[in-house]
Amino acid sequence: MENKHYRIKYHAMSTTGNVRKNNEDNLLCDGHSRDINDEEDFSYYGEILSDDSKILAVFDGMGGGEQGEVASSMATDVARNYNFGDESKSLSDHILECAKEMNNKVHTYAEENQLEHMGTTFAGIVFGKNEISIGNVGDSRIYKVRNGKIEQLSVDHVLPEELKSFKNIITQYVGMGEEEKEFSPALSTEEYCNGDRYIICSDGLTEKLNDEEVGVLCHVAQSVTDASDILVSQALGQGSNDNITVIVCELEELTS
Repeated sequence: MENKHYRIKYHAMSTTGNVRKNNEDNLLCDGHSRDINDEEDFSYYGEILSDDSKILAVFDGMGGGEQGEVASSMATDVARNYNFGDESKSLSDHILECAKEMNNKVHTYAEENQLEHMGTTFAGIVFGKNEISIGNVGDSRIYKVRNGKIEQLSVDHVLPEELKSFKNIITQYVGMGEEEKEFSPALSTEEYCNGDRYIICSDGLTEKLNDEEVGVLCHVAQSVTDASDILVSQALGQGSNDNITVIVCELEELTS
């Protein structure tokens, strides 16, 4: 059976937000990411093809101040330089290997510089030739919106409701040491479907917008640019006090 080919249109945004003094989030879209020395909000539109096996990802740094920024930036650099197009392994294996490389790099840096609680979340999608592979660590989320219905594809690595305070306590993150617990990213695969939209976001968005709100806003938007603009604006308008980073993608089947 002949493989179908897809264009993936995306728009990425990252903002410091209403309260924070600095942006600990980062993101990766076709090699483009936020410069941590640039205080301006990040906005980028682009297109990739399914044959390219490229990753789109969001990182939410932990540790406060520069530690969080450095952790998310280091993880971004690892993902940028990783070759997801190597067909000797499955895409899921590639995501797992890349995540482990991120984890080792951030953890080693934190140890060498005697920095505690330094780390970052990771939520990424690799659009491959035949399938879509998804991986995440922490509480940054990945959603799929199909025909107006939203589905969370990522796994929230957080303490159960009854054990946490108002803020999520993350049980898995990039930068973990072996003495804490086994580093175990969540992995899954999806099939291509024309018109599907995917959302990758940090918890600055989902702390203020529930799944239904995210799904409706993404579905009714005319374009991926409109969708990301609306999502960020709504979260800020509802009082988000965190950094917000979001990537909205849309699949378009190519007929020739």
